[in-house]
Amino acid sequence: MGLRKVKYSSNLFLVTLILLGILAVVNFLSIRHFKRLDLTAEKMYSISKSTQTALAKLNDVVNIKVYFSKELPPQLATLNSQVQDMLDEYKAYSGGNLQIEFIDPASDPTLEQRMHFIGIPKVQLNVFQKDQAQLTNVYLGMMILYQDKKETIPVIQDTRNLEYDLTSAIIRVTQKEPKTVAFLTDRPEQELNEETTRVREDLSKQYTVDVLDLKKGEKIPASVTTLIVMGPEETSERAQYEIDQFIMRGGKAIFLVDTIKLDKKNMLQSQQVKHNLDDMLSHYGVKVNNDLALDRYSATVGFNRGFFSFRIPYPFWPKAIAQNLDQKSPIVNKLGSITFPWTSSLELLTGRLKTLGAEGTVLAKTSPHGWLESGSYNLDPGQKFNPPAEMKSIPLAALVVGKFKSFFANKPVPPKAADPMQPPPPPETGQEQVIPESPQTQILVVGNSRLITDGYYQPGENASFFLNSVDWLTMGDALIGIRSRENTEHPLKPTEPNQRTTIRYLNIFGVSVVLIIFGLARAYMSNRRKTAWLD
Repeated sequence: MGLRKVKYSSNLFLVTLILLGILAVVNFLSIRHFKRLDLTAEKMYSISKSTQTALAKLNDVVNIKVYFSKELPPQLATLNSQVQDMLDEYKAYSGGNLQIEFIDPASDPTLEQRMHFIGIPKVQLNVFQKDQAQLTNVYLGMMILYQDKKETIPVIQDTRNLEYDLTSAIIRVTQKEPKTVAFLTDRPEQELNEETTRVREDLSKQYTVDVLDLKKGEKIPASVTTLIVMGPEETSERAQYEIDQFIMRGGKAIFLVDTIKLDKKNMLQSQQVKHNLDDMLSHYGVKVNNDLALDRYSATVGFNRGFFSFRIPYPFWPKAIAQNLDQKSPIVNKLGSITFPWTSSLELLTGRLKTLGAEGTVLAKTSPHGWLESGSYNLDPGQKFNPPAEMKSIPLAALVVGKFKSFFANKPVPPKAADPMQPPPPPETGQEQVIPESPQTQILVVGNSRLITDGYYQPGENASFFLNSVDWLTMGDALIGIRSRENTEHPLKPTEPNQRTTIRYLNIFGVSVVLIIFGLARAYMSNRRKTAWLD
């Protein structure tokens, strides 16, 4: 009996050791080869490929200090573990170049005094305890350190945008110098600032944002990586030359070209805009047509009329849904839809692109039920829209990639405009040399600039489309995958009126009809069994 007990204990001890050994090996392998099974369509609970790539490029240690209070209110009780879980995944993909530390500032009075200078404020939150509302102060910030650089995320309220904020912060501290994005416009800088507050705020999180005066026709600084030509009017020949030479030097350009201008008091009155870029854009292989695109499947827009307000589908605001976005382009393939308010149609000039050896892609287009209007426009939302019998998909945003020939090759260089407020410049001694051909570069064209102004720049699809475009042109795929995943909505696929009627009646009567058929079938089977038993 005693020998059997010793043998049993030895076997149990051995099995326990083997299990512990297996667990240790599995734990060791899981740390070195991190894997996660995420069954959500957008992989919402895993870090994106963009982040994995950014972490794999780290060649030195980045320190992340998470300043979280130990005692968080009930509504944030799981936030600490969610952040910890995400950072563990970051660490697993960093190749050992990420050091993470959680700190409760309240545990160190000296540190708590320095928190304000670090840039992480104390956040005051409401909590309910013993049926009473009380205030509590907590810290919910993060600091990213690399060599002598630092970035802070002052407040983390949830993890929806944390991956984008954290990865972009890691990229900012580890890159040698920030990239520069510049708006080129003829609008007064104050007016531009008032119209584009939100988009510039978003861009400034990742880039240095400049504003250049289109009217001055000055050379575009070499520090600018991506140029946003926004709503140009009466573009001078000298300004066209500077834009052309910027592209010939390898710069990336986004053209947001308006063909109409809306009255600021009455948004439903318009006047034509002469932007003077037709010939130059056609030279690069894209044409912005002097018209407006309409679509039967459009965005629902709110209007005010007298004391009443109403919301209706407005064909002058085409809404390009996922089926009408280029699924091969990382700029739009994760987006659910993009709305283009009062936009002009585009045309890819295939003959010109073939001559250049460049590749043109339509990023967004209307549904097959789109049509065009030109001349004078009736923008009244209450009118009865009469689409033509033949409708078609209309390109709304296009990307051209390749090497471009200069629009000013074999042409004289346009002179610089004289500034009436300054004394005349001394005559130039040497002739400017035109750069005849660009290296591989990209040009993106959209038939309106309104989609990035504050009234139309909504968080989600339009904002993601524009920011993705800037990211892709400026940094490649480094950040696109994160933002697209976080801001994607999935609108229902448009249906014809007869389809909607069929679906409605199926919803109303379908379940009842199925139950009746099931009941009749069961009664029939029961009668058959009963008859067979009596026979």
